[in-house]
Parts: sequence; structure tokens; C-alpha cells
Amino acid sequence: MPQPRSHLCSSTFWSVRRPKSTLTQGHFVLRLNDPSLAFAVESATDLLRCYGHLRRALIELRGATAAQLYLALNWQPVGDALGEPVAETSTPSLHVFFTLPASTTAASALSRPAHERPAVGNTEELDEQLRRWHDGRVASTPSHGKTSEPEQGPKQRHELEQPSAAMQEQHPLALAWDSRAFHVEPSRQAPGTPFRGGHWTGVPRQPVASLDETSPAALLELAQGMAVLASHAQPAFAGVTVWVCDDWVSAAPQTFHIFGRRHGDATHQLAAFVTGGGLNVPLPEPWHGKSDGPSPIVEK
Repeated sequence: MPQPRSHLCSSTFWSVRRPKSTLTQGHFVLRLNDPSLAFAVESATDLLRCYGHLRRALIELRGATAAQLYLALNWQPVGDALGEPVAETSTPSLHVFFTLPASTTAASALSRPAHERPAVGNTEELDEQLRRWHDGRVASTPSHGKTSEPEQGPKQRHELEQPSAAMQEQHPLALAWDSRAFHVEPSRQAPGTPFRGGHWTGVPRQPVASLDETSPAALLELAQGMAVLASHAQPAFAGVTVWVCDDWVSAAPQTFHIFGRRHGDATHQLAAFVTGGGLNVPLPEPWHGKSDGPSPIVEK
């Protein structure tokens, strides 16, 4: 039976909790507290802060070595949902699967159809330690689930931040990515595999040790760019899903795998990515993106 959601900590914009159906010991959800809050610099800063707090806690408490992060924008999986967790709510949420010793991996859990995925149990001890963890130690009394607060208050909106007017005015297939924080290009295909549009990679041009060290402005810029890529495809994609592996033990770059999504699409690129080793740690070489040179985002 699915476990009830377990709230662990929260800040102004985001909260950390267990999902309705916890698939691994290291499976958590970072959820926007209010769906009307904009994904702007302030909320991006808070998201990185909350993820960093959780990452450092799990390194200390359970020896976490990596994490796989999943985000869906304007998309809810249906059917078997191979390669991705099922949607729990329309509120923007980030699923995080930490790699813990002797724990089930995200790839193993998500390679099964959604209705065949067993929920894990016995997370209570770890969850209580996470509630008490603060600045490198487990407190003797609960911290009431509060992380440090961002300095600025929320900006109200009813939708996720859309691409700026300046970005919209650019030619849809000639966006000025060269000067941007991420190198974005169509994903490289395995030898002998025909090219299929709708799968891009994004790699930060300035390497970071972990994702929580990414600049909030760079993260926001990437989010805006993903919306442009999806909306200018022919035909336009209904939504976007993203997988990124944060492997802070190796020198591998954090590669964002961006998938344009349409209902009824028979290509199933995201499922093939996950079942083909795209979430493995370390990531297989064919799935690595690159961070140098211009970003050839034109799809032909």
C-alpha cells in the first residue's frame, strides 16, 4: 500500500516530503508550497537551497553518492509511465532519487510499469533524522521542519514563468545560446540509430561540484529556454520532462536530459533513455552532453 506523505522540512517557496508512493529509500519530492508562486530568481534560489540541505543531510546520514532528479512541466504521465514517476498533483514538484548504499536505484524502480512498482517501507527512522538534521548534526529536538528562509518574499503568479518577450522575438531555431549559462543541443544518438527530434541535452558551461551550486539565474534561464524549445517545435510539444544526474563523487558533468512530450507519441524516448542506462551512475559515455562550443539546437 502507498505510504502517506511525510513532510520533512519547508521554506518560503518549497517543501521536502516523501511522495505518496515511495519507490526507494532515497526517493523524495520537493514541492512548491503555492502553485501561484512564480518560478523566478527567488524561488529558484530557494529550490537550490532546499535540495542542497537534503543532499548534505543524506551524505552525512546515509552516505549518498549521487542523485537523479526528475521534473515535469505541463505534463502528467499516463499508462505504464515507464521511465518516470507518476504525477501526484498538478502543483510543480521535483522528484529526487538519491543513490544510497544497498538501496534500490531509480532506474530499477522506474523500468517497471507504474502499477507494478512496489512502495518501500521502513523509512521512518531516516525521515525523523532528516527532520532533526541541521548544519551537519542531528538535533536532540525536532527543528519543526524549517530550513533557512530566502531574503525576499514571493512574487505571485498563476502559471510557471514563461519565456521573456526578448526570447520570443528571436528566430525559433536560432536562439542565442552561445552566451548563455548552459550549452544546449540535440542529444547524440547511438551509432546506427536514426535521428529523432525532441531530446536535448543541457550542460552548464561553468562546471559545478553539485547541482545546488548552480546559479539561480542560470537555472531560470534554462527553464525559459526549455519552454521556447517546446513551443517552437513543429508541431509544438504539449509539455517537457527533464532528468538530470547529480554525481558529486565523479568528475562527470551534470547533464540535463530534456524531452519534449506529446500524448500518443510512439517514440517513447524517455522510457528508452531510462531503460537503456541513462540514469546509471556513472552515466554511460553516449548519454553525456558537452559544455563547449556553440549550441546547435536546430533539428532537421
